[in-house]
Amino acid sequence: MHIAYVALREKPRQFLALTSLHVAELDDLLTDFAPAWERYHRWHTLEGKRRQFAAHRERPNAVLAGSDAKLFFLLTYLKGNSLQQHQAASFGVSQARVSQLATALLGVLNQVLAGRGLLPARDGTELAHRLATYPEPVFAYDGVKRGVPRNRDYEAQAEEYSAKKKRIA
Repeated sequence: MHIAYVALREKPRQFLALTSLHVAELDDLLTDFAPAWERYHRWHTLEGKRRQFAAHRERPNAVLAGSDAKLFFLLTYLKGNSLQQHQAASFGVSQARVSQLATALLGVLNQVLAGRGLLPARDGTELAHRLATYPEPVFAYDGVKRGVPRNRDYEAQAEEYSAKKKRIA
């Protein structure tokens, strides 16, 4: 059984859960991704080697036919952080093909995101510059709730214990 990209487009909640994008957002991203992928694939193999002659079109028997299916494949791979064997079984390709596709597609996606100014900031100076351009300096922070280590001193434990939340181990 292969993941059916076309069928999942009709299930917005499941599509969002698998890709982190709404269908309209993926379609918008495709406006830049599709031509970038076609340019790359025209002159490069999946192994990243330069072709001697330009490829004119995608093979008719391609399992992942079309740039939209390839982008969906990559986004589900990145979102799920799955094993390549799992991704291979989900899409009906070999593990080696998953590796080749993920490498090539990710390079193209990074170029597209860079062109849109959507790559993450890699240092504090760049982040400060980006944040300064926003008119309202209010941002959401998505943090992970973590338990606080217990104090080893019994009296200090009694002072810190609130009895509001009991952690079940």
